[in-house]
Amino acid sequence: MERLIGKKAPEFQMQALAADGEHFTKVSLSDYEGQWLVLFFYPMDFTFVCPPELTAFSDCREKFQQAGAQLLCVSTDSAFTHLAWQRNGLGKLGYPMGADQTLKVCADYGVLLEDEGVALRGLFLIDPEQNVRYSVIHDNNIGRNPEEVLRVLAALQTGGLCAAGWTAGEDTLHPEVPEQLEEVGKAKDVPVQIYTMPACSYCRSVKEFLRTVGVDYQEFNLEKDKAGQAFMKKRGYTGLPVTVIGGEEIVGYDMPRIKSALGLA
Repeated sequence: MERLIGKKAPEFQMQALAADGEHFTKVSLSDYEGQWLVLFFYPMDFTFVCPPELTAFSDCREKFQQAGAQLLCVSTDSAFTHLAWQRNGLGKLGYPMGADQTLKVCADYGVLLEDEGVALRGLFLIDPEQNVRYSVIHDNNIGRNPEEVLRVLAALQTGGLCAAGWTAGEDTLHPEVPEQLEEVGKAKDVPVQIYTMPACSYCRSVKEFLRTVGVDYQEFNLEKDKAGQAFMKKRGYTGLPVTVIGGEEIVGYDMPRIKSALGLA
């Protein structure tokens, strides 16, 4: 499959059930020029995993609208089947359902299961200039989380460098800014210990942040470090990581407190 990230999104035009769930229309890529598009594929109507996934995106559509993004879902079913599904169990979604009966759109976006004539769960974020900025494709047995899509969308819209675990409202990384380099120099003098588990994604994110800003730290691997285990047990901590900065103990992924304790807030 040819790489799509960083390239113009493949053109498409197809029949669709309109956002009102009552009328048929046509949708094309050009309809979304000048705004973000969340284009996501699913295998077929009247299935088990798809309803909660599609309605989850519907529940979040106001958040997507506030972020300047439109939703468009696509399967290889007909627009008539989409209509029947909305009227018989799914309910109105508030965004269009594309009908890729020719299978061309699925093929162009690399999500087509040729032997079955259905799509994998592929999702693409297309920017206002209609470039593909993000894509994820995975097995049809697993539904997607719209909140994660909103997080990635917000990160892309910053135009900056976003560390692992970044969430909307947090600072982006600006390694080229001299003022930040001065702050990093101050932060290096603060003693830091971090109590972690190897499988903890929040632990990895905090460690990556500390490395990014040039802060040395002592790590306690709670899987095997007896002293670290005793520390956690004595204080009754269950959240991870526990970051100790100059004597201040910060439980969990609390980046504002970590930055404040380092003098970087």
